[in-house]
Amino acid sequence: FGHHERALAERVCQWLRELFGVRPSIVKTPTTLQVAVNKSSLALLFEALCGAKAREKRIPPFLFEAKRDIVESFVQAYAQGDGTIRSDGRIAVSTVSAELAYGLAWLLLKLGYLPSLRTYRQPTHSTVLGRPVRQAPNIFMVIWRKDNEWRFVWQDDAYYYVPIRKIVSRPFKGFVYNLQVDDEHTYLAQFVATHNCQNWQISQVMRDAVATMLADFTPITPEEFVKMALKYRAKVLTSTYNEPLITSEWAVAIFREGKKHGLVGSYVSNGNATPEVLDYIRPFVDLYKIDLKSMREKNYRELGGKLETVLNAIRWVHERGFWLEIVTLVVPNFNDSEEELREAARYIASVSPDIPWHVTAFHPDYLMTDRGGTPAKTLIRAAEIGYEEGLKFVYAGNLPGMVGPYENTYCPKCHALLIERYGFQVRRYRLQNGKCPDCGESIAGVWWRDEEVPPHWRR
Repeated sequence: FGHHERALAERVCQWLRELFGVRPSIVKTPTTLQVAVNKSSLALLFEALCGAKAREKRIPPFLFEAKRDIVESFVQAYAQGDGTIRSDGRIAVSTVSAELAYGLAWLLLKLGYLPSLRTYRQPTHSTVLGRPVRQAPNIFMVIWRKDNEWRFVWQDDAYYYVPIRKIVSRPFKGFVYNLQVDDEHTYLAQFVATHNCQNWQISQVMRDAVATMLADFTPITPEEFVKMALKYRAKVLTSTYNEPLITSEWAVAIFREGKKHGLVGSYVSNGNATPEVLDYIRPFVDLYKIDLKSMREKNYRELGGKLETVLNAIRWVHERGFWLEIVTLVVPNFNDSEEELREAARYIASVSPDIPWHVTAFHPDYLMTDRGGTPAKTLIRAAEIGYEEGLKFVYAGNLPGMVGPYENTYCPKCHALLIERYGFQVRRYRLQNGKCPDCGESIAGVWWRDEEVPPHWRR
């Protein structure tokens, strides 16, 4: 305790006497007040519950499962004893123990407070009262307030949604584990909800025994579906996994209901379409993505499709006024030759140079583990080919931060940066009413209305 906290030290002495029947004393040092107890068994108890040295301190494990009133009392006492209250009402505590800081943040989340956890570097050597001392290299600070209005955050029944300030890549050498958890395939990593990839486990339900075993079917009506979308502030309803064209009646039932509430309908499709089904869904579907898997009939035959059908569908979709985007998963030794990529880009450009082309990285999974992932340089070259063939918008995906400018949107006229991205994260958004703010060029696409653009994108 500080010299000014004698009242707190005396209260601790009183509790120790009442709870453990010991005789504590207060010892004054040049910088602190210390509560001393000559009882080795009590020291072992506190060490087991809370850790010994400063860097090893932790929240007593039982508190993570304790009732709310107990947790609230602990947090209040901890803040009173080791925290400060700032002028704006925020409470801050600092520690050199990462485990203690993260544990406290976890308790605060359980109580409904949204903490900020920050790490600061400090010199490892310092001087106290003329005496050299060693210090921990990091100080961890936990900051919160009893309301969350000070944080830019959106909250629903399950999660807090907070903006990502920065993503940093760091060198790593060692094992990487792909975690698999039941049901939602989602787990927490330092309080961040981390979603595991389960595409094949969705697309292969009723075809693959493992995928079917993992599936959790929930009957739902179109009205319930749209209600859920509105609850989570969705703006787009998408039919995907499995092929949406085979359940178009169901999709139309949902999208028709969604239209009543201003929601946009979209398809993520393999392109095995007919004019009749496209005419049927057109009043309810505005956005359409087609996978162009190869420009070789042989490859499509291996996959169970026909190249001609997909190429025709690309034209039909565009002619009917859907906003169309094309994705090509670039698979090593399957469709990654410059010749084939150029043919794909040339065909898309012949339909419209405004159609965005996404060239994305393959990673080995499910039944295709006989080759490695797609190198970044292959995606970069594919994107270059797309531009060489006259496409205005080409993107390289699935390798965030590794493909240079090909995650971003640029003005095709003046080449100004319009949208800066990192993976699925928008870092900067400069479009104004769908136009380039520098030269006024109208940019083909479906864009946010200016009044709906999140403020932190407008930096």
